Amino acid sequence: MGTRVQITVNNGGDMQAKFVSRVMKAGENGVLVIPFMHKGVRVNFEGENIRIHMQVPDAEGNNWTFKNCRITTSRKDGLVYHKITSSVSTGIENRRGERRTYIWQPAVFNIDGMVDPLFTTLKDLSPSGFAFVIESRKRLPLQIGTGVTCKLNERDGNMIYIKGKIIRKEKMDQYMLYGCRGAEPNQEVVEYLKRLSGKKDENDNEQYMEK
Repeated sequence: MGTRVQITVNNGGDMQAKFVSRVMKAGENGVLVIPFMHKGVRVNFEGENIRIHMQVPDAEGNNWTFKNCRITTSRKDGLVYHKITSSVSTGIENRRGERRTYIWQPAVFNIDGMVDPLFTTLKDLSPSGFAFVIESRKRLPLQIGTGVTCKLNERDGNMIYIKGKIIRKEKMDQYMLYGCRGAEPNQEVVEYLKRLSGKKDENDNEQYMEK
């Protein structure tokens, strides 16, 4: 009880949203969390193409991802919760071993073996790595172990260079996802994530009673 959970919601296209809450009750059939809210309104997770992934830490601090979750509204003891269920009982360990910040913005990538830079979307970032997506129709032959340099341009014009190697790839509905482990510790990335975190409202959703 009280464990922090984070969900990422994707509509099968470019739109992606992140929500944070805390577990209030857990059972074999799922977990009950404080309702996910947006601008004071409880979120309704419905839609034909919606994909929901949940990240939750264990007692050792490792992050686990449960893919293709389902979220419904549940009432218990006069309170309203969101109930999260998953088709799998064991999550996938986050191979980068730490919390990731979802960026989802354009960036420039230099790929080993490619002459021209690649303009595509940076999906997420952490101090030890990053992930990016490429439209599936482009059919670029990127392999595990390929070196990648991400050039991330901040709004103030500051350019951050992040080097890594591809350690996994995954086919999504419209994209190929590539996860990269950083080549070396990057303090500039750490400072950038701190600045980014300061701009976002990361307050947990408050528990409330439905009237």
